[in-house]
Amino acid sequence: MRKYSSNLAFVDFLFILLLAFISMFILALILINPITKKSEVERKAEFLITLEWSEKSDDDVDLWVEDSLGNIVSFTNTTAGLMYLDKDDLGTSNDTIYLPDGTEQIIYLNREVIALRGWVEGEYIINTHVYSKRGPNPIEVKIEMLRLNPYKILFKENFILRKRGEEITVRRVTLDKDGHLVSTNKLQKSFVNISAY
Repeated sequence: MRKYSSNLAFVDFLFILLLAFISMFILALILINPITKKSEVERKAEFLITLEWSEKSDDDVDLWVEDSLGNIVSFTNTTAGLMYLDKDDLGTSNDTIYLPDGTEQIIYLNREVIALRGWVEGEYIINTHVYSKRGPNPIEVKIEMLRLNPYKILFKENFILRKRGEEITVRRVTLDKDGHLVSTNKLQKSFVNISAY
């Protein structure tokens, strides 16, 4: 009796094994480096409201803004409607950062910024409030509102704050449906609970 030998089955087995390894390698590459997708939330700002005071001041001044729908943004609520408080500045108490080597660096800058990612037609009320007064001198404050697209300064104002708990309405600005400034006034409105002082 004559015997036939064939390596065809073994070659097929090796070929299928090679295809399986290549498929797993490609799948592993896809899982290790996923396809980056564009952010679902586009980060942009249409208006910026900035509050600045003396860079070496220990005093804590806060910025409060109410939009035409009644949403209020401040350190107590950093996101409201289309408004975002980028940083609650506490005066010099949060000006110190620690570098990777452990050394301290002080960045003297007292600034709060509220960004409006969009707008709703109507009135926006912009207030400042002295949360804490640590220094003996009055606080010299600068506030401005910018429209970014297209760039335009809507208002700039300098004023003095003198005591803890003092709150003033810096401006009320009315925007139309296209984001153009229609009017401003300084009719006072308080957001902060005065009884806490």
